[in-house]
Amino acid sequence: MRNWKLAVGVSALLVGSMIGTAVAQQPKEHDHGLTFMATALDLTDAQVAQIKQIRTEQHSQMQAQHSQMEGLHEQMKALITAETFDEAKVQSVISQIQQQQAAEMLNHAREMNAIYKVLTPQQKVKAVKMFGDMGMGGMHGHGGPGGAGAPPPPTQD
Repeated sequence: MRNWKLAVGVSALLVGSMIGTAVAQQPKEHDHGLTFMATALDLTDAQVAQIKQIRTEQHSQMQAQHSQMEGLHEQMKALITAETFDEAKVQSVISQIQQQQAAEMLNHAREMNAIYKVLTPQQKVKAVKMFGDMGMGGMHGHGGPGGAGAPPPPTQD
């Protein structure tokens, strides 16, 4: 029973990660997230340029992380399709995947914080209101419900 649950969990993890990798590799002709953010928050051209620069700097790190994750998924695939199931090796790869996911989340949080710092106090208030339900990660397609990770609005003195 335990191995069955583990296999189902690992399979779900693999499928989700493969979909995420495929989406991340699709060419982006337009950055709809940035366009939406620029319009919704009334960003200046200078702010848009700063945000593009932040995102460009993070892009190379994200590509390296995606490559590492692909390697881990290949390892997991090999373990799942092996004639004998090596639970210790599977648990090791799962641990590495979890560490990689945590590193990706940390880098994303850094990126979002850098973007947040570009905003004016009024834009910050508007951003928190707009994206509070999904966290600040929602500004370009990441984040989850409940507002986890959303910074508090600036205090009004």
